[in-house]
Amino acid sequence: MPIETAGGRLWLSGVDDVLAGKPDLDRTLQGIPRNEPVVLLAHEPDFADQAAKYPVDLQLSGHSHGGQIRLPIVGAVFLPDLARKYPWGLRKIGALTLYTNVGLGTIRIPARLNCPPEITLFTLRAG
Repeated sequence: MPIETAGGRLWLSGVDDVLAGKPDLDRTLQGIPRNEPVVLLAHEPDFADQAAKYPVDLQLSGHSHGGQIRLPIVGAVFLPDLARKYPWGLRKIGALTLYTNVGLGTIRIPARLNCPPEITLFTLRAG
């Protein structure tokens, strides 16, 4: 879906859940002009390795909860499948920018340690 404002346009796209669904980037990006910016919503952040092979500028993901429990030196105690390589924060994978949000909630254990919840606000500007 294109989003247009002040003479600029970007495309907001998304794929099915990678673990439980059938993500199809070819179908998702079909019809999007190659010279226009694309924001991809993909639940699992490690999908960025596949998305980086396509004309996607920014991938926004979650899924990891940041590990919820992060111990000094050890790091995250538990990370789910497809959230182990890029569990939180801003990363560059080739030309793709990935942001993994740790979210507000928890899974399995209703606790967080050294992993505060977050809501992220992005301001996108023409470049």
